[in-house]
Amino acid sequence: MKLKKGYFVPRGRAVIGLTGPIASGKSLALKCFQAEGAFTVSADSVSGSLLTIPAIYHTIVRKFGSDKILTNGLLDKEKLAAEVFSSPAKREWLEGLLHPQILKRIRSLIIRSNKKISVVEAPLLFEAGLAECFTFTVCLAAPGGMLEARALGRGWSRKKYGDRVKAQLSAAEKYARADLVLENSGSPRELAAKIKFLCRFLEGAAKS
Repeated sequence: MKLKKGYFVPRGRAVIGLTGPIASGKSLALKCFQAEGAFTVSADSVSGSLLTIPAIYHTIVRKFGSDKILTNGLLDKEKLAAEVFSSPAKREWLEGLLHPQILKRIRSLIIRSNKKISVVEAPLLFEAGLAECFTFTVCLAAPGGMLEARALGRGWSRKKYGDRVKAQLSAAEKYARADLVLENSGSPRELAAKIKFLCRFLEGAAKS
């Protein structure tokens, strides 16, 4: 799906594309932006909501099998992710099904909000070719060993972490492509302070 430059950006507003390697603190950063008054949306959350739409739900079940259904009738996201991230072809198929709908939903949510600053958390921002759809991009960064330790601390296995890392651009490539890199190897308070400064800067620039 080819998108025009500034696809997510309504006139007179700023929309930040937030990304980073696995376990770099994207969800925490999104909460920090929200605390500063920005409108925030997570691409993963939007994707999850799409899985309950009957047409999409049944298409996925036909493709991946009924063993991906939990006892409550919902899709088992963990099982689905494990299969998808172990097969590039299956991942490409699922992304082809979901990504156009995710992008349309995100754009609609931003337009309907009345915030001057919006932030979209998108783990695969660069992989999906979305960089030019935003006002600018921010990538969170931390040392490789710290990223892995955080992921394992969530209960991930090394195999799961390795499979997810292989499915993305390297951390170095993400940092190189981003307009701004925010180091997140310190405390949550330190990250919040950096995001507060960034938001104040954007607000000041908008008034000048």
